[in-house]
Amino acid sequence: MRDDEFLRSKVPMTKAEVRAISITALQLSDKKTLLDIGAGTGSISVQAAHDFPQLQVTAIEQKAAAIEIMQQNIEKFQLANITLLDGAAPAAIPEQTYDAIFVGGSGQQLDGIVDFAADHLIAGGQFVLNFILFENALAAYQLVEQAGFKQIEMVRAEISKWHKLGPGHYFQPQNPTMILTASK
Repeated sequence: MRDDEFLRSKVPMTKAEVRAISITALQLSDKKTLLDIGAGTGSISVQAAHDFPQLQVTAIEQKAAAIEIMQQNIEKFQLANITLLDGAAPAAIPEQTYDAIFVGGSGQQLDGIVDFAADHLIAGGQFVLNFILFENALAAYQLVEQAGFKQIEMVRAEISKWHKLGPGHYFQPQNPTMILTASK
């Protein structure tokens, strides 16, 4: 899905290219449940629910502005397979198992979120976390490793988009994003 298809506000959004890498890493083709923590505008949840209609997505977000814009995106794309929860992770996450877990924002609860994922992700499930701050990515890597996850990998995506500037063109950079993937 193109970024311009989503309704936007000042709430941060996982951009199309990073979203593609993250959703691919989640390996959703044979999954039934996805948990999206720190869902923001809902771009991960919405695209996953749209592209994988068999998937039941649970999205959790604690910021009112983000919940509002995500609800609008759910309605725009007419998706019945997303449950949007208002609350802080991990405390407000339903106690069930998940086939895949994505973290777009941790609300300074990274330790608890990794512990939750270790306890609630099915064996063989995918855990994917996105970061723009190096320190948070490093802390997550260490926590995921300590929690016993396997096949831990981190990539950094640096995306620039072609833009017109006067008579010429240039590549306008987006924030580099570190994408941490692991399996249980």
